[in-house]
Parts: sequence; structure tokens; C-alpha cells
Amino acid sequence: MNQHLPITLQIIVQDDFLIYETRELARLFYPAELTVISVDPTIDETTPVPTLGLLCYSERAGCRLICCLKTESHTFIESCFIDVERFKNDSVELDRKLFKRDFKQCLFKVLQQWRPRELPWGILTGVRPVKLAHQLTQQLENDQLIRDSLEACYFVSKKKAALLTDVAAVQRPLLDGTTPDRVSMYIGVPLCPSRCTYCSFISQPVKGQNDPLLDQYLEALIIELKQSIQWLKEQKRQLDTIYIGGGTPSVFSTKQIHRLMDTLARLYPLHQVREITFEAGRPDTLTLEKLRELHQYPVHRLSINPQTFNDSTLTNVNRQHTVHEFYQAWEMALAEGFSLINLDIIIGLPGEGIQHVRHTLKQVAALQPPNLTVHALALKRSSSLAMIRNNQRLDDRTADLLMDEIEAMAYSNRMRPYYLYRQKEITGHLENIGYSLPGTECLYNVLMMEEKQTILGIGAGAVSKQYFPAQDRIRRIPNPKSIHVYIQRMLEVGFNDKSWELFDK
Repeated sequence: MNQHLPITLQIIVQDDFLIYETRELARLFYPAELTVISVDPTIDETTPVPTLGLLCYSERAGCRLICCLKTESHTFIESCFIDVERFKNDSVELDRKLFKRDFKQCLFKVLQQWRPRELPWGILTGVRPVKLAHQLTQQLENDQLIRDSLEACYFVSKKKAALLTDVAAVQRPLLDGTTPDRVSMYIGVPLCPSRCTYCSFISQPVKGQNDPLLDQYLEALIIELKQSIQWLKEQKRQLDTIYIGGGTPSVFSTKQIHRLMDTLARLYPLHQVREITFEAGRPDTLTLEKLRELHQYPVHRLSINPQTFNDSTLTNVNRQHTVHEFYQAWEMALAEGFSLINLDIIIGLPGEGIQHVRHTLKQVAALQPPNLTVHALALKRSSSLAMIRNNQRLDDRTADLLMDEIEAMAYSNRMRPYYLYRQKEITGHLENIGYSLPGTECLYNVLMMEEKQTILGIGAGAVSKQYFPAQDRIRRIPNPKSIHVYIQRMLEVGFNDKSWELFDK
């Protein structure tokens, strides 16, 4: 038998509502492509465990969870008792949230027996870990108790538990300032001058400033904007924040930017909007004329994204701009009166080692931006870099060290973390963090990430999220991902208000 052939891990769970949690936790220990998960409600202690295999089941009469993992040479078993209060009215109906937490604890322990790993986020596999810190705030008296709970019940490291409580503390007054009648808007422009090799979004490159797709897409955007804002007014909703993102919205010409912003200003009194962000992510698309056009409107915040301060890396990832062009864009924006500017950088770009990243950090520290967003590279299957990820990524310890250095640099510049999120396939199993000077937090980022306000998504691939505060739930309403399908949909149908439910009164 060829010992080098990959072996499939067979996982059998008792309940189908545990499949997602099982898959996301198991992939931290074993390749997802070699893991098969199935459901069998009849499994118990008499069920044979396949090799290589894992059985996960509960003895509900005895309130016990069992995870049994078998390899060719060992059998690993973990079990835990469930509080009988988790069972409602002596029935088998479970409080699923708490049951899932206990299940993940048991699964995590047996996987750690088999393949010990340092996982600072413990059993937390979701995109929005700060939401858990906010939920615990409702149950526990202070941040120390929240940190203790994160460490004891979710196996989060001390450092990450402190990060979560720090971010939640910054967000709390921002979230408390929202009201149910306010809605934020995301306007997506999934068009770029070129496609970065690490990009996994739907963004499409355009063929220069005269590409007809720019006008066609803008026309569709304006149709949706007019109809959706009219609908919001009928629903007696107010616009709270507007985020114009991409892609690269600054790929539009000055004339096209004027048409977009002028349409918004005619449809809604923009001075009443608390925050407007315009993402000019690619420095090579930003001109003095475009900045002056934006400055005619209450655009509070710009995002200009170098990603790295190493020209060779920019060439490797097909960014098609230079570090010098970033500095030109930065200085132009400051000269035109834009003081609230965010910079994005990425940790884990191909070919970059620790000295490359430290060089980038040195340049960022010298600029002292009010906002800094740090992304740990996440390579999805749709990015061309995903094919070469195995030999071009920072190791976990180096990535973690660099994130510590970034945090130290941010704090030395008086910035503090104000939002974070995680992704699959992320470098070092880390997180993406937004830092800000006190009082300059991007409100849209907080509202969108913590899902405490309705977000109206405009554009191809945009996802609206209707928030129902009475149930604290979100309902997703996606637009077509294809740019051409979206354009056709807007021309034929327009904004579909029928896909929305009635708002809470």
C-alpha cells in the first residue's frame, strides 16, 4: 500500500444541524477536500468507527455528548455532560445555540488529541466573532467576565479574548446611537482597471476609461438608486451612512462620478447622512479632478489602498500602480481637504517575507493615517493565487508575530481596533482588523459587520441585509452577481421591493 496516498477522513454526525460546525472546525485540523461528512441519526456507542473516522453523537437520556475518532493506531474519545436544563419540558428539543457550543468543545478536544494545534480563536469559526462579545455583554457584568467566558467556554486565547472585548467596547456607543428607522446603503462598483491575482470578488477589469461597460453599469446603478431611495422614503426610513465601494469606484471618470454623486444629492439630502465613504482603492485611478468633484459633496471618508509599499510585490499581484503613485494620491487628497483617509494593507502577499512587511509598516507609521485596515490574505478558489498558495505563504508564527507588530505600531500612533472579521483560508488563521484614531471609526463598517442595522445593497453582487431588531435577526436579499445580468435586470425590472419583508414598526 502506498503510504503517501491521501486518506479521507469520514465524519458521521447524529444531527444535520451540526454539519456546518463540524466541517468548519474539522478543516482547521485536516484538509477540507479530504473530509467527508454524513448524517446518521441512529449512531450510538455500538456503531463501528471507520478508519480514518470520527463519530459524533449524544446520549440524550443521559445528557452526554461523545466524539470518538479512530486512526490506524489509536482511538481518541472525548465526552462531556450537558446541563439537563438545556432540554425543554423533558423533551428532546434542544437549545441549539448552547448545544452547538458544547458539541464544538467536545469535537475540538478530540481533534486536538489527534492533531494538536495552536488555534488562538479556539472553537470560533465564524466571520463575526465580535458579535459573541456583544451577546455576552447582555449576560455578564464586566469585560473581565466576558474574557473569562471566551477563554473557558470557547477556548479563545487570552490575547484574542482581550482583542474582542476591546473592539466591542469601542463599538458599543456607536451601536447604541442607532435607531430602528435608520438604514445604511452600500453602493457597489465591481469594476477595476485590472484584476489583482489575490482577488476573489466578482470585480471585472475594464478596458480603459472609454470602456462602454462603465456607462452601462452607471446607468443601471442610477435606476436602482432612484427606485430604492423612493421606496425607503415610502417606508419612512432615513439614510444613516453611505459606503461607495468596489471593486474600484474611482475607475469612473470625473463626469461619471459627478453623475453618481449628483443623483444621490437630488434623491436625498446628503447633509443629513452621518457618514459617506468613497473607496478610491487604486491610487492610479485617482486624479485631482475626481477629488475636487467628490469634495463638492459631503464625502467624509476616503479609502486609498497601497496594500504594500514594495513595488516588486505590486507588480507580482497585478496591481498596476507604484508606491510613488500611492504617495501622489495621498498628498493630493490631503491638499484637497480630505483629512479622514483609510489605508488598506495586506499581510501574506506572495513573495513577501517579514522584512517586506516591516518596510510597509514603517511607511504606514510615518504617514500616521487616521484609519488603517489590516487584511491577512485569504485565498479563495476564485483567486488565481490559490493555485500556488502552498509554497508562497507566511507561516503561522511569522504572521502572528507581524500582527503583533502592527498592533504595537497602531497603538503607538494612538489608534485602537474598532472592527474585525475573519475569513476562510486566511493567513495564519488570523483576522482582518480595522484601526482608527478615537472618534474616526467608520460607522458603516461597524454597522455592517455587527449586523445591527438594515443595509441596502445597490449594484451587482451587493447583498442587502434587512434587520429585525425585535428578533435580532438578519434576512439576506442578494442582487445578481453577474454584472451583465444585473444591468439587464435593472433595465427590465428595476429595484425589486417585493423581495423585502415589512419592517418592524
